[in-house]
Amino acid sequence: MSALPCHRRPRIVVASLALATALLAMSPSGARTDELDDLVRDAGDLPEVERLVDLHDRIEDLLLRFHRLEASVGRARLSVAEAFLAAERAEAAVDSAQARLDARIRSAYQLGLGASIEAVLGAGSFGELATFAEFAARAISVDDADLRAAVVARAIADAVRARAEAEDAALVPRVERLHAILDEMRATIDEATDAALAAQVEEEARRAFEEEQRQIAEALARVGSWDLGVIDYQQDQSHLLALLGPTGGRTCETPEGLVATGRGFDGYATWYGWEFGGNPTATGAIFDPTLFTAANRWLPFGTFLRVRHGDRCAIVLVNDRGPYGDLDRVIDLSMAAGQHLGVGVSWVEAEILVPASALAEGSGDGG
Repeated sequence: MSALPCHRRPRIVVASLALATALLAMSPSGARTDELDDLVRDAGDLPEVERLVDLHDRIEDLLLRFHRLEASVGRARLSVAEAFLAAERAEAAVDSAQARLDARIRSAYQLGLGASIEAVLGAGSFGELATFAEFAARAISVDDADLRAAVVARAIADAVRARAEAEDAALVPRVERLHAILDEMRATIDEATDAALAAQVEEEARRAFEEEQRQIAEALARVGSWDLGVIDYQQDQSHLLALLGPTGGRTCETPEGLVATGRGFDGYATWYGWEFGGNPTATGAIFDPTLFTAANRWLPFGTFLRVRHGDRCAIVLVNDRGPYGDLDRVIDLSMAAGQHLGVGVSWVEAEILVPASALAEGSGDGG
């Protein structure tokens, strides 16, 4: 089978901006549904029905707040990703400056300046090196520019790294607020269920709140997975791929080391193959179409999915962004995973799996 027309793999910046745009597009309209109007007309002025209307309006307001905050968090995640990439570039500048300084010192040492240079070679930090600046410049002909470049590069790298870590830490309370809004929406749905039972309009209320329940379920699937964090750019992913188990992901069973969450989503799946082999994914890892990996627009890198198509399943690691161009397409599988499932442009069900270690750490933090 030939691969379907695939998108070009976008840079992480483009992917994150697309995510923010998609989140904004999902914001609720706030319009009252025809089903709710019918319920009010048919049931009259029962207090329970009036309460249902109030609860519906409350959920609409919460959904609006949630989607705005979620889009804001998505943009913040983009900023964090860019900050850590800048930190990586700054560290590379430190390595380059240090290499130039080391080369100059080695040359001077080889020319026989002897024990006097040992003080410089034994320096434990750039701060100590700075104290030898005048000595180095005069005694061993170390260019002041090389020494200054090394010290300045380290200072810049430390500052950029600190900024990235601060931005990352600032995301934590915002994600906690997302969870709090979700909890309030779920409690409001429960309250509406009780009110519908009291008014004996369960079926009518179910139809009136159907769209809100769908949006809450989708939000749970997205935000619940964000607790996993993300894969660092160009981080080795072998320890994550090992969690796919001895079958490499060719199973419906939950591999040892992963835990099913019961949360998920469905939609159309596609796959991409050798035409992108050897190119970097959005996480910086080189795409290998023989591994069980996948691209998704909104799940954080490091999420695992059990993708089901018919009577077959594949466990995949999300380490790329996509598919783009058609929002009905929710996952782009690697060639190996797609062919194992028999996927073309096919409807699939996906369940979120988490590493057992991450679950244990979360429980420990809560205790």
